[in-house]
Amino acid sequence: MFKINYMEVQHQRPAFWIPKIGDEIESSVLKKCLIIKTLLKDFAANSNYRVYYRTTGGLYWKVFTDFAPVFNVNNVQGHSTRETSFTLLKPEIIRPVIAVLSSNTFWWWYTVTSNCRDLNPYDIQNFPIPISTLSDKKLVFLASRYITDLKKNSTMQVRNQQQTGITETQSFKIQKSKPILDDIDRVLAQHYGFTDEELDFIINYDIKYRMGRDNEDEE
Repeated sequence: MFKINYMEVQHQRPAFWIPKIGDEIESSVLKKCLIIKTLLKDFAANSNYRVYYRTTGGLYWKVFTDFAPVFNVNNVQGHSTRETSFTLLKPEIIRPVIAVLSSNTFWWWYTVTSNCRDLNPYDIQNFPIPISTLSDKKLVFLASRYITDLKKNSTMQVRNQQQTGITETQSFKIQKSKPILDDIDRVLAQHYGFTDEELDFIINYDIKYRMGRDNEDEE
């Protein structure tokens, strides 16, 4: 038997989406996100300071890196059509931004505001991000640990496709880095003003599915 919960949402909203929330704690977290005046797009610019991400795939994980994941076609280095990027104002904010977008906080935001299928530029650029996060040295440190961990746990996924040939894609086992992501959220909670209860909710959000044995960044 399934249980459906309904929550009242604001009639005046900053965007076209209707949040998919089911209880008071989500309503509180959403309100705290929406009062943030700065969005990620406020720190974007036409530059060489690039963040890479995958637009599709991943189910319960979204991967953000400061390097282009390896992709080869018939032993020739190439570029996956599922991979794209955006650029930022300054190089020193790349890792804090990666930390924020890799967090459980962003995952929760993505699931309540998006179509839960594709990762569109709108989903990233309109995420509320406190300006204070971009100078937080703890986030820089944790992002560096996270990226190192991603690389360490990555594997090459090989496929033999009739039209394309042999493709090799760097695949990430992000669930192995969950403890680092939880530490990132503990730091973010201070910037967003989350209570201990709200932080616990965010860290454990979708955890049963996200920590499933077969849930990698690729399916």
